[in-house]
Amino acid sequence: MKKLFFIALIATFSFASSINWLHDVNKAIDIAKKEKKNILIFVNAADCPFCDQMEEEIFEDKEDINYLSKKYIFVNLDIDSAQKIFPNTYVTPTTYIITPDKKLLASQIGYQNEEFFYWTIGKADNALKELQKSNK
Repeated sequence: MKKLFFIALIATFSFASSINWLHDVNKAIDIAKKEKKNILIFVNAADCPFCDQMEEEIFEDKEDINYLSKKYIFVNLDIDSAQKIFPNTYVTPTTYIITPDKKLLASQIGYQNEEFFYWTIGKADNALKELQKSNK
């Protein structure tokens, strides 16, 4: 019985370290408002090797996931869906970071290694601070 409990506990932590991707921006906005988080939108395409590489290097890394999950609600969109929201999206991967009221904090076109990805996160953090200052 103890072994079964231990295995269940390990499985829970393993699954807790994966991103819960949403595919509906409106649902993400509702959740982001409730949880007071911003939204990270990752735009990809099925035949995009750089999208796959970025997903493996950033969105499958447990440390990255734990850090990002504290700040963001995650949305994964194919390029066709993204173009309905962001009409000028022509390249995959593309990353958008928006507030729950749809203000763009940062965007980055193309593949980003982990260092460059976190530069984009920093850019979004700075934009959010400026936005908060201007709203006071």
